Amino acid sequence: MPVHPSEEEAPSGIFDQIAKNPSSATESTASDHALHQDDHSGGGKATPQDLQSKGPAIPKNMNDMPPKASKEELKARAEELNK
Repeated sequence: MPVHPSEEEAPSGIFDQIAKNPSSATESTASDHALHQDDHSGGGKATPQDLQSKGPAIPKNMNDMPPKASKEELKARAEELNK
């Protein structure tokens, strides 16, 4: 991190000098690309379709699901993870 002098220790007029002659470190790095110039202020509200629930993710084919583990396997896994 750069060390900035406090106002008491800074040479007089340093802040005016920076405002008049900005270095590359103080210049804006905002993009001037056309896509970034669009006004995004209007129409930003969510529509009812945006807020609708998509529901649970249910696979079309149950054969794609991993096999169910037995109670003993689940208990052994829980004990292993809780060490």
